[in-house]
Amino acid sequence: MAGADLHVHSSASDGRFSPREVMRRAHGVGLDSVALTDHDTLQGNPAAADEAARLGLDFIPGCEISVQTPSVEVHLLAYFVSDHAERVGAIVRRQHAARRDRLVAIVERLRGLGVSITLQDVERHAAAGAAIGRMHVAHALKEAGAVASASEAFSRFLGDEGPAYVLKETASAEEIVSAVWEDGAVPVLAHPGLLPISDLESHFADWELGGIEAEHPSHSPMMRAYLAEWATRRGIPATGGSDWHGDESAREYIGCRRVDGSVVASLRDSRRR
Repeated sequence: MAGADLHVHSSASDGRFSPREVMRRAHGVGLDSVALTDHDTLQGNPAAADEAARLGLDFIPGCEISVQTPSVEVHLLAYFVSDHAERVGAIVRRQHAARRDRLVAIVERLRGLGVSITLQDVERHAAAGAAIGRMHVAHALKEAGAVASASEAFSRFLGDEGPAYVLKETASAEEIVSAVWEDGAVPVLAHPGLLPISDLESHFADWELGGIEAEHPSHSPMMRAYLAEWATRRGIPATGGSDWHGDESAREYIGCRRVDGSVVASLRDSRRR
């Protein structure tokens, strides 16, 4: 089955496989197009683009940018981010550095809770230069025997309400959305169905979005239909992807959520400024 998976991760952030291997797997499941959307980094895009070209796969360079709003952390997918994207590049470099500061604070909180892990323990679970996040901490906690699984690490320590949670420092939503458009890329709201917001349309009414992610493994059929209708009302495409990080379960795998080529074409057409 052809189509596009517009949300995948590699070892450049918290994915399991290298950018090149991600492209090989995308090609292996018959995808026509794939977007690499690593967290707060563009580092994996050049290698992914090179491998995709070798395979004849349509590659969309992107990233998933964290946005800390007053009430909730939101993620934006930026598509068609060029190697010369000055404003987006500056933002992700700044946020990449802030991730390490946050990591230091998380490790200190864990040690205060009696969990003895170090920065080096966490960094062993990340590729060189990768954007380090809570998932790397979760793997370190599992390795240390503090938890039985990554999900337990989040439920006990690292989740948004957990005792080791540290607020992420990010650029403002206005700055990020503006930067994405001005660099010729397209900002899309990632997995809105995961957000603890009762009225999504009102909350994001002033955001100049270029798309809304409707197809996502966490979204119910009812949520997918609602998000697709919301996108239609705003006159922007309903996008989608697997949000694959390298897990290979029967339910979640690269390409498990796809959109057709018309969505990719619509995103390309909406690039402006």
